[in-house]
Amino acid sequence: MGVLLKNADITIYNKYYDFGTDTDKYQRTVIEGVNWQSKRNGTITDKGLLLADSTLIFIDKLDNYISHKRFNKLSAAERVNYFTLAPGDKIVKGEVDFEITGVKPYRIADLENEFDDVIDIKSVNELSSHFEVEGV
Repeated sequence: MGVLLKNADITIYNKYYDFGTDTDKYQRTVIEGVNWQSKRNGTITDKGLLLADSTLIFIDKLDNYISHKRFNKLSAAERVNYFTLAPGDKIVKGEVDFEITGVKPYRIADLENEFDDVIDIKSVNELSSHFEVEGV
């Protein structure tokens, strides 16, 4: 049984190292039909009220998913057929047609400034039929 309440599409930016150019690059993949849940957590401490936003995304298991380690070992020609979920990767709520090249105006900072719901993956929990991805 997969994700029941599908309320969003997402765009994942998987980070990988390109040995040919000696730089970090990002591959963009759009996933349709996920469950996106955002919330604001509050904690009262001796320093006052601390607020933090967090997001939980439920993604059905798909045939083109592979582990982060396997993804990093793929050739450029093979990599375009797959996606992964790893801490440090970026997810944007919605289908986004924005390619990260590392050159202004197509950098990570530009992505975060251009779109409202951009998160960093903090953890991934693989269950039998879906993934639970937590991000901030």
